[in-house]
Amino acid sequence: MSEKGPRDTSRKRESIIVAAMEEFRDRGYEGGSMDRIAELAGASKRTVYNHFPSKDELLQAVIDRFSSEMRSMKLIRYDPGRGLEEQLAKFAEAELAAVKDPTWMGFIKVLLTVFMRNPELAGKAVSKHAASEDSITTWTREAARDGKLAVEDPALAAGVFNAMLSGAITWPAVYQGYLDDEALPALIKELIATFLGRYRK
Repeated sequence: MSEKGPRDTSRKRESIIVAAMEEFRDRGYEGGSMDRIAELAGASKRTVYNHFPSKDELLQAVIDRFSSEMRSMKLIRYDPGRGLEEQLAKFAEAELAAVKDPTWMGFIKVLLTVFMRNPELAGKAVSKHAASEDSITTWTREAARDGKLAVEDPALAAGVFNAMLSGAITWPAVYQGYLDDEALPALIKELIATFLGRYRK
């Protein structure tokens, strides 16, 4: 019995987070209901509040899950045996996969609305996850160590590439609601060439 409890508790917490993401995606944060989250999770409202004493704390748990999933999707390690263009294209592919996932895209839009209305919450979320280095920064540092990039500040260079990816992929998907799939390959090729034109050794 003692072994079953912790596993069941962990599974229930997981089901609540998944249900909250679905509820927030479909109804927004303000319109999201803890009652409906409990129903979707197959849990009592009391169980939900035992895990997450407030809707804000539940949202933070969903943000943590979202950030973790995004990091996993973009976990691309530097490979000295492969071309830089090919490896950088993998980051673009990961960005595309994220914005083409209806669940993630729906939640990105919810987060933007929440953060605009609650800058303090946005600041907490950003500061919490800013401490961990993203995979593009790690990749850039390793490429520089391998003598392939001339980079003094890997985080800055990675920020430049992240900004280009967001500008080409994420924000058009968020604000326009679609991406020009025919134009994207040439655009991604161009931004990779621009990045390497600045930093290739």
